[in-house]
Amino acid sequence: MADLITEGKYRDLLLLTVGKVAPPRYANFIGRFRDDSDATVRAAVAASLGLIDNPAVSIPMLIHLLARGNQEEDFSIKWEAAKSLVAVARRGNEVPVRQRLVELWRDKNSMTVALAARTLAETGDAKGLLKLRDLAADSIPRVRQEVLLALGELMDTGARETVTQRLNDDNLAVRACAVFALGQIGGPSAIAVLRNAVEEALTYEAELDRRKTGEEDSQLLDQKYGPGEYDLRETLQEAIAAAEKPRGQ
Repeated sequence: MADLITEGKYRDLLLLTVGKVAPPRYANFIGRFRDDSDATVRAAVAASLGLIDNPAVSIPMLIHLLARGNQEEDFSIKWEAAKSLVAVARRGNEVPVRQRLVELWRDKNSMTVALAARTLAETGDAKGLLKLRDLAADSIPRVRQEVLLALGELMDTGARETVTQRLNDDNLAVRACAVFALGQIGGPSAIAVLRNAVEEALTYEAELDRRKTGEEDSQLLDQKYGPGEYDLRETLQEAIAAAEKPRGQ
């Protein structure tokens, strides 16, 4: 199997298999492909290192994969690295994983910081939630989206005010993520707020569409305010369904 991986045949799938069945020493072998030219292979490396039980090797490699890359295409690799760090931490390695994640908060890439904060929160450290709340006002819309989704999925009820503020975000995609997040943490009392927020967002979306038909550049408008990639009415229904669920389900 190692020979096939070295030759480049089915590299991503075979790396995942090695992560599942190989002894711990193969963590170094998996890490040899962390700079592969194929992003799918690099993502497989990140996922595989979370499967194999060799924290001394896997933790620094995963931190490296989480920290590198600034392009949208790098997100899947960073995401897999974050998931793997959670898996490694839950095997009794919380302290070293948490220490390395907090160190990443000095990174200049706010998406890296957001994913590190989310990962820290998923290991059970409340400091990760506090950091996510701070990042909800980040200048980059894509980061704000990821932060809001994280706060919702982590059921951070203490972030209700933070999430509610984003219901009036300049970016439509951020607004949609705020609606979804508030549905997950707000409970039935948030339903009226959610309905009102979506109505305001639909009016805002219509205004942006009118501006696109005028003299303003539609690409620049999409870049600043977010394209209509979310079905706000469907998002509202999903948010209401989440709000109506008993807490913890």
